[in-house]
Amino acid sequence: MLSTRELVAGYDERTVLDRLDLDLPANAFTVIVGPNACGKSTLLRTMARLLTPRAGTVLLDGAAIRELPTREVARRLGVLPQSPLVPEGVTVADLVGRGRQPHQSWWRQWSTQDAEAVREAMRLAAVDELADRPVDTLSGGQRQRVWIAMTLAQQTEALLLDEPTTFLDLAHQVEVLDLLHQLRVERGRTVVAVLHDLNQAARYADHLVAMRAGAVVAAGAPREILTAELVRDVFGLDCVVVPCPVSGAPLVVPALSTPSLAGTATAPATTAPA
Repeated sequence: MLSTRELVAGYDERTVLDRLDLDLPANAFTVIVGPNACGKSTLLRTMARLLTPRAGTVLLDGAAIRELPTREVARRLGVLPQSPLVPEGVTVADLVGRGRQPHQSWWRQWSTQDAEAVREAMRLAAVDELADRPVDTLSGGQRQRVWIAMTLAQQTEALLLDEPTTFLDLAHQVEVLDLLHQLRVERGRTVVAVLHDLNQAARYADHLVAMRAGAVVAAGAPREILTAELVRDVFGLDCVVVPCPVSGAPLVVPALSTPSLAGTATAPATTAPA
């Protein structure tokens, strides 16, 4: 379980999070949503120990995460930040294999267990056929799936992912979110992800956190908190919220801002030749 208490964080002279209290449930898929620059990534980076808080604390199962050994945190939290840098010339298999570093030491080097974890991670992320390719020759979507595979290879209790569907086409977005859902349901992983797509968030999240201006506006099950009023409050967008015809989850349908858009999906009338 991840929690924050009186958390203050930011960059240079700018404070982004100011005395933020939040509890993220264990063994759940939590999605953090909100407009650009509202503090989503700052919150995730601080929880992952990638950003040092100015005040307050992040708790991992009740223990202050800053006081835990780095290797222990790496064994318990898998982290995928935004736009990670690709080491030049490294292959897919080598990069995914780096996810096993927290499990190694001078007396425990590469093992058959590590090799199996890498193979399984590449299979789950659908990059096994790319194993021998240099990562810097791949498309943006392929690279993103390779980074996800590296995170999976850590075999951690929890995964923290900042916009994991970036660069992916719609089909691969669904594949990645299905995979994260599967890890939560079948393997009991705790998953925390920042997403921009509200409808994907509502479909996959057990727990939804809506942020605005560095504060949590609402948190809870999507069917309980995702309303037209919340979307208007957080995003400044008029909409209607209806049940998804496939999943039953809340579906956000933006209101028409331009009346002339009405009916544009229908085929235009044709005029018979004289």
